[in-house]
Amino acid sequence: MRQVRISSVILILIITQCCKNDRTFPEGKKLTDFQNTEFIPTLEHKITKDKNSIYCSTLLLAWDEVKNTIKTPLQIDSSLYDLNLLNSSWSYFGTLRQAEYFSEVEIDGDLIIARAEFRKSLPFELRLNSFDNELIFDNQKVKSFGIFGYNYETSGIIQVLYYKNDSNFILRLSPKDKEHEILLYMTEGSFKTMSDLIEEIGDKLKVAEIERQNIDLSWKFSLTDNDEVVIPKFDFNIETNYSTLEGKTFKSEETNFRIEEAWQRTAFILDEKGAEIESESEIVVTTDSVAVEVQQPRPKKMRFEKPFFLMLKRVDNENPYFGLWAADSELMSKE
Repeated sequence: MRQVRISSVILILIITQCCKNDRTFPEGKKLTDFQNTEFIPTLEHKITKDKNSIYCSTLLLAWDEVKNTIKTPLQIDSSLYDLNLLNSSWSYFGTLRQAEYFSEVEIDGDLIIARAEFRKSLPFELRLNSFDNELIFDNQKVKSFGIFGYNYETSGIIQVLYYKNDSNFILRLSPKDKEHEILLYMTEGSFKTMSDLIEEIGDKLKVAEIERQNIDLSWKFSLTDNDEVVIPKFDFNIETNYSTLEGKTFKSEETNFRIEEAWQRTAFILDEKGAEIESESEIVVTTDSVAVEVQQPRPKKMRFEKPFFLMLKRVDNENPYFGLWAADSELMSKE
């Protein structure tokens, strides 16, 4: 049987669109340099409550190119948990419109190379405030940004989507590109996957729709002079190989395949200027034998000083193209 080698490459570059933006990503590091951070291939993969988890759809886009190239259905042993989740995940569908990314397939003899890329920068209309000595996360002083009190000029950037208390709320950061949004969810709950977190966010937003109709609860959804929002800054550039995928085999019709490499790099910045993200992946495959609770108005101290979930998404899709469960300070900018 003729040997076939299938390689899928995903390249995602985020280019700043802010004027005079001099932000650059830090030098890339390997995931092994981080003790409390992990990459997950899909939103359905398990996360650990006390570890940072990073998701980006690049690996799924790469795998999609592999499947489209092979064409015939893949047969994967049921014991291969990670590979089955990668192959069956649908949560990346529609997270970016076709016009927002580019993909192509190049065939060079026995080599099939699939490429895709997208560029996305999410600057704010105006800079938010940058703080010093304001936030401690996981016993570590970290750089932060946000607002103290109501500010008319920045009122369109930060919206309170849901608020129960200072340990249970959802904020939206709105960039210039109104087709995209940044959601931050502070929660005390325990979740097995990012998909569970996203489902819970949907449930909370339904509660908020009901609460918005109650004039006595309108204070929850507006920022006042007594409210505050303090968010840690992020600045990282990390790459890793997925050992749970590499070396695994699957079959399509009479041909056996082996994953030789499953690699991903993701860089992310979030600060008072907005968000920047850059990610690339490569997969190399070869042949191989509620009820509404009435509360009295009070100042909202929405400080992200405990584990929380952050995601970048289109406003017309519930699922993100980037998700981050922030449980540890090692991905945050230090003071």
